[in-house]
Amino acid sequence: MDFILASIAHACATGASFPALVTALTVPDIAGAVDQPAAGSQHRYAAWMDTFFCVAHPSYVEHGLDGFAFYALRCKLLHEGLTNPSEAPAAQKSAVGSKKRLVAFNVGDGVRMHLCTSRDASGESITVLRTEQFCEDLTAVARTWLEARRADPAASALLDRLVTVRTEVGALSHGVPHICAAL
Repeated sequence: MDFILASIAHACATGASFPALVTALTVPDIAGAVDQPAAGSQHRYAAWMDTFFCVAHPSYVEHGLDGFAFYALRCKLLHEGLTNPSEAPAAQKSAVGSKKRLVAFNVGDGVRMHLCTSRDASGESITVLRTEQFCEDLTAVARTWLEARRADPAASALLDRLVTVRTEVGALSHGVPHICAAL
């Protein structure tokens, strides 16, 4: 997990906002799978976001972004390249998420809007987040969560299997860095 969190920070620092964002949106999937390996993706994602992220950053919930809304956003953005979470089936499980028409991520230097929401007459809303701030908020929560899991043998066993960079990949190479994921 350290490699993933460091990759998000590096992507943000080098202006690679989109790779940082999509990688950040996978962190609750990974953490949720460690905490609740038998649960379905939607449940564990929303539960992790509500339990850890939204508790640490309640202002996101105030802007209509709870665990199911984030899951819906993750589904639309990662699978379809869209930012309208209200179109995802998971959004219907969130009173606020079902009214979230758009989440826009502002990037780069200059404009620094973060957690700005506008609602229309029908109650649908648009929220703007600063990509780098969201990624920083999420990775900080994930690092705190990770430290708490290191003492748990079951969690540690799952965390040890996560993607990482290795320089020794069996008989294939010695000293050459590879991103490795076990199947």
